[in-house]
Amino acid sequence: MPRPREFDTEHALDAAVALVWKQGYAGTSVRQLCEAMEINPGSFYAAFDSKDAFFRRVLARYVEVQLPKLRPQPAAIRRWFRMITASSRRGQGCLLVNAAVESPGLDPDSQAEVSARLGGLEAFFVRCLGEHPHAKAHAELLVATVVSIHVMSRGGSSMAKLRRIADHALELTGVGTTDAAPATVR
Repeated sequence: MPRPREFDTEHALDAAVALVWKQGYAGTSVRQLCEAMEINPGSFYAAFDSKDAFFRRVLARYVEVQLPKLRPQPAAIRRWFRMITASSRRGQGCLLVNAAVESPGLDPDSQAEVSARLGGLEAFFVRCLGEHPHAKAHAELLVATVVSIHVMSRGGSSMAKLRRIADHALELTGVGTTDAAPATVR
């Protein structure tokens, strides 16, 4: 009979999220993960099976904790863009976007998970845009803008520049700007 787990899985995942978010999947060893989570390698493999399976759990935890819970409406898109262009996020980027950039080095199941999570963001934006005839195309543009903002943030672009990019995408899709009051989607 296996020994009972002697660590708090959610606490351990939170520590791992921070490390993988900072260093990336490929740049983080199991040893570093174990140190951050304060567990031994045997406990790591007993709880998560493999580094690949563990990464999918980290990604799920990130989405659960970091991404806002918003009702699908145009104001949610504006709030999302305000959040990702806030000065407090300078240089952070997004674990999901970082994983997409690293996707060629991920196992097929992790690649599928990253793709599904990005698809979920697009689907959320489509729901926010409602019955707009170009909702799908606009949602694709918004997701591409989110990805670009996160990559550019990690690359050192100014938050003012990222806010201008966000506002331009929001204006093009008829959602307004990051500072706009509720607007009717064009």
